[in-house]
Amino acid sequence: MKIVILTGNNLRHYWFARALSEQLEAVGIVFEEKRSAVSAESADEITLQHLQEREAAEQKYFNGDYQSYFSRFKTLAVKSGEVNSPQTFSWVKDLKPDALVLFGSSIIKEPYLSYFENRAINIHLGLSPYYRGTATNFWPLVNNEPECVGATIHLAILKVDAGAILQQFRPDIELGDGPHDIGCQVIVKGAQMMAEAVKRYLAGEIKPQLQPASQLKEGKLYKRDDFNAAAVLKMRENFKQGMIENYLKNKEERDKKYPIICSF
Repeated sequence: MKIVILTGNNLRHYWFARALSEQLEAVGIVFEEKRSAVSAESADEITLQHLQEREAAEQKYFNGDYQSYFSRFKTLAVKSGEVNSPQTFSWVKDLKPDALVLFGSSIIKEPYLSYFENRAINIHLGLSPYYRGTATNFWPLVNNEPECVGATIHLAILKVDAGAILQQFRPDIELGDGPHDIGCQVIVKGAQMMAEAVKRYLAGEIKPQLQPASQLKEGKLYKRDDFNAAAVLKMRENFKQGMIENYLKNKEERDKKYPIICSF
């Protein structure tokens, strides 16, 4: 089975694309320029420190010689927003993939959605429908709900993150993990889960489970402007007060309160 990967151009995206291409036949990869949600000029000291710590963690988990590795693949680098350009779509279409795999690219629109109907598979960092919007693995840690950290693998449709679900999962959190360790672990596990989900789905072994319209209005919704220093400080305090230790002591019971879709 042949795939084309649409992703960003940060370390996490390079790592994810490499991990997928080692497990699936990637006939092409599109790397889209990613813009930071918070500029260094406008960020306060607390927010800037949080972003720097995340970058350091991603260097630890995802660093590698990607230029050499990807030289063997057909790749296309595009500016932010150009994933949906006619030129990019034509490039992808000409590769004749069985499926599109999406991680961190712009939200795809027509003609992708029609041409790759039921064949475009996205990984959303967060457990739908419990946390929606942006930073969906940050806010559970602010709200003392690490059981709501994870990812959702689903079919891409017009409504964002509302497509039928193939698989959901939680990271394997351990005592001593910090917020950025947990975030990186979701991505690491996500590559493995995505590869398996794509294989099983294209083989007809997984039946996508629709997200009821009523469910899509549930949960907590956060926007980009909600992210601030106060939220970062609250998250840090939760870790100091033993949030992870308390969660791990009652993990099974707490996870049951937020059921997820596990197809394999």
